[in-house]
Amino acid sequence: MTNPLRNGREIHDLATYSNNLEGLWSLANHKIRDFSLENQRFAIGVSGGADSIALFHVFSDFLKKNIISDLIVFHINFGLRGQESDGDERFVRTVCSEANVPCTVHRPAQPISGSIQEAARIIRLDIQSELLRKGYIIALAHNADDITETVLMRLSRGTAPNLAAGMTYFNGEIFRPWLDISRDTIRSALSASRKSWREDSSNMSGVYTRNRIRNEIMPILNELFPGASTRISRSFLQEFPADRMISGKDTGVMPMAFIQNAALGRLKETLHCWLSGIYGGRSPVPRQVIDQISESALSVLAGSGESKEFHLPEGKVLRLTRSELAIYPRN
Repeated sequence: MTNPLRNGREIHDLATYSNNLEGLWSLANHKIRDFSLENQRFAIGVSGGADSIALFHVFSDFLKKNIISDLIVFHINFGLRGQESDGDERFVRTVCSEANVPCTVHRPAQPISGSIQEAARIIRLDIQSELLRKGYIIALAHNADDITETVLMRLSRGTAPNLAAGMTYFNGEIFRPWLDISRDTIRSALSASRKSWREDSSNMSGVYTRNRIRNEIMPILNELFPGASTRISRSFLQEFPADRMISGKDTGVMPMAFIQNAALGRLKETLHCWLSGIYGGRSPVPRQVIDQISESALSVLAGSGESKEFHLPEGKVLRLTRSELAIYPRN
């Protein structure tokens, strides 16, 4: 268990935060309030690495302070690194036990074959889907460097620029509060707070494309263009994804045609963005109400639902019909 700063390299962040867990705590708390996620149930994927361990410490404190209502951890031991993988599992179990947070460890029933990364991704998605069905929001510790790496991979493969990032703070199911700070900031905060984490030796392997971008391309890019990683992530960070935004989002009407092909998670995010525009900032509409509106809208689009009205804060009513969602003043 080590606490190194990788090569002592400094990355300038999109915003300045204190190099301790208090700064990370404040940033995550701010994002929770932005998206009205207070008193919700969260599940954190914890690998044992620096990013997820930092997120765990912050969210376990949120639980103690009653900012969130419930917290559980899930850890996946793929068994790909033998004793090192088992050491990660033991470390995560110990950290969770010390904080009195439930931890569930998943081990694949069958050995992973074929594409390791794709198989691991499918396993993670299956676990997350089950947790979502149980009413948890998934919290992940992706950061600005993850955005930059993803953008470079996707653009190089021919992905359209407006689809290259693929990450946002909250999409109705997945919450990523640290997309605007660097990986090194998170490690610095852990080091300053004397918190330990595990290093995954496979992160240095040149077998995986992302590792080569992280370990070979990004250092050169930042040397040639200082701050390049920051500017790339800033340009592609999608606080409210452009392909899901509504033209004139502060208007009180949303045509149902706009959302007819949306999946449930995307629809929830679209509604949150729209309502934030209606209210001129942070939406005061509870997440449970947005869930109800989303499910009703999908039922109407499928032809099995009926028109409904939802009472919203500040004397507003949302009327859902087959043609539109509309906001009216309450009579």
